[in-house]
Amino acid sequence: MKNTTPDGKTTAIIAYMTIVGLIIAFVMNSSEKTDLASYHIRNMIGLCLLALGNSVLDYIGMPSFITWIISIFIVFLWVMGLVGALAGEKKEIPFLGEHFQNWFKGV
Repeated sequence: MKNTTPDGKTTAIIAYMTIVGLIIAFVMNSSEKTDLASYHIRNMIGLCLLALGNSVLDYIGMPSFITWIISIFIVFLWVMGLVGALAGEKKEIPFLGEHFQNWFKGV
């Protein structure tokens, strides 16, 4: 699924700039909704929840090397999403992108 469009590209990029950027992008997209921005906002919501889950695993005593591996995986997915946003493409992040789009389709 590769669609290129300039509409919403800035909002899509902002979505990947920490949780604050995600909130800003969400507000920006609510006033002038674009498919590209919504797509990347859904990806970032999924990545943030994945990171939160990883933090909970670390907090409850999951071995550090496991949470470290999960963290590297999350950073990899984040970079893949950011690269897609920078290119102005709806480029699916590996493994979980399709799920994020389905789970958060209300965004």
